[in-house]
Amino acid sequence: MNDINLIKKQAEIIVNLYNAKKFAEVIQKGKILIKKFPDQVIFYNATSLSLSALDRDDEALLIMKSALSNHPKNIHVLNNLGLISNKLNNNKLSREYFNQALSINDNFVESLINLGNLELSEMNLQECKSLYEKALSLSKNNQAKEIVYTALGHYHQQIGNFDEALNYLYKINDLNPNNTGVDKSISLIHKYKDKKDIHLASMEKKISLKLSEEQNQSLFFALGKAYEDLGLHKESFKFLSKANEIADNRYKYNINKDIDLFDQLKSLFKNFSYTLKIPSSKKFIFIVGMPRSGTTLIEQIVSAHRDVFGAGELKFLSESIHKNILLENKFINEKIKELSFENLKRIQEEYLEGVKSFNYSEEFLIDKAPLNFRWIGFIKILFPESKIIHCKRDSMDICFSNFKNSFSHSSLSFSYNQEKLGNFFNLYKSLMEYWKNIFGNEIFDLVYEDLLNNQKKLTQELLDFCGLSWDENCMKPHKNKNKVATASLAQVRAPIYKSSIKKWENYSEELSILKNIVYKN
Repeated sequence: MNDINLIKKQAEIIVNLYNAKKFAEVIQKGKILIKKFPDQVIFYNATSLSLSALDRDDEALLIMKSALSNHPKNIHVLNNLGLISNKLNNNKLSREYFNQALSINDNFVESLINLGNLELSEMNLQECKSLYEKALSLSKNNQAKEIVYTALGHYHQQIGNFDEALNYLYKINDLNPNNTGVDKSISLIHKYKDKKDIHLASMEKKISLKLSEEQNQSLFFALGKAYEDLGLHKESFKFLSKANEIADNRYKYNINKDIDLFDQLKSLFKNFSYTLKIPSSKKFIFIVGMPRSGTTLIEQIVSAHRDVFGAGELKFLSESIHKNILLENKFINEKIKELSFENLKRIQEEYLEGVKSFNYSEEFLIDKAPLNFRWIGFIKILFPESKIIHCKRDSMDICFSNFKNSFSHSSLSFSYNQEKLGNFFNLYKSLMEYWKNIFGNEIFDLVYEDLLNNQKKLTQELLDFCGLSWDENCMKPHKNKNKVATASLAQVRAPIYKSSIKKWENYSEELSILKNIVYKN
């Protein structure tokens, strides 16, 4: 077999392995092929993207930089370098790579979309929309249109233009009925009022299709939501159970890792003092708690204030801690006083560099990544003047809300199994009690139900805690134009309502495993 035929055959094998998500095999085979055929970009791309899929992004970056040295004008190489840089929180470099690709070919749809995604993440909404619309004008085949419709649908979804979002999302459904991810997106913003609903009927037809596990997972979560809207709770739970079973098998969450991490945190901050405080002139508001505890609503309330910028769920803090002092789930030192000033300062600097990308002028920036509750001790060292708001809600309402939602990242994979979810919730409670014992009133406990029952009083207390003056806009969070990318994107666009309270009771019998774990403490 000559080299051309061999390359073609190997490229086909690599692509098939990648599409099957056999990333370890792609990496092993790809590294050999890169050495043998250094002029073939496809082997670099497949290998680096597989490394990135396994969160080995530093290695992926090295592979693509090697590709760039051999192919400095290849737009696919530049585009993938942009993607990996973005994942490594280097938005500045990411933008440079996307723009380099577009300077070579300003009609390169992939980089237009990826640059649009970057602009959306940094709240540059007009730039984002323009890039997406240009990409759409250049998309001639159905596959390209599907990608752009997805981007535009999610854009309008996140800024609260639900009718426009549905317009694009339904187009995807027409182009590719097997795209059940779009069914899940539609279900988040569509209110099902009748069993004859057209979208519900289309989803029911898909049940008999031969779909992948990932496709079925999205479809079943969407059907669970649809039947809940209709008040058909038995039917709803049947699909939610199926969806969660698939997701649990896919992600294989191991609670022992979190037990170990939380124990390490308690040991690390034992006998804590503020001797390690690192001054910072920047003012942050961290909103933490269990996912689905009301963190998005609180961000919408506080970021409606004229002096506050809502940045959404940021990954900078968690990723920097993992990179600098938490290696292979083990802290590099057992006591906080043993951690070097240099390591802690580096985390602070990386976080500050990350938030620079928003180019905001407001006095405060909100970071509402819920799982930052793990890092409260570090927050008080790195940003001692920051405000920490802890969102609390009925235990079972929180847990059930997690159980019935599909999340885009693996850090929330504890939510797909009742036993794992209940045990994680108890870990969270224990750690928050630990932080409260150390920091007391420096953490503001906001009870979701109290807010719903007395919005003005709780809003005033919240603003007082943050050192903010009264702003009437904070009473109208549903009118806040801030981008919302969480599972709460539809709920927070409506005036505050109470119908979500005790919603889990409709499924009390089905949730018996979860209930027994949560209530045993």
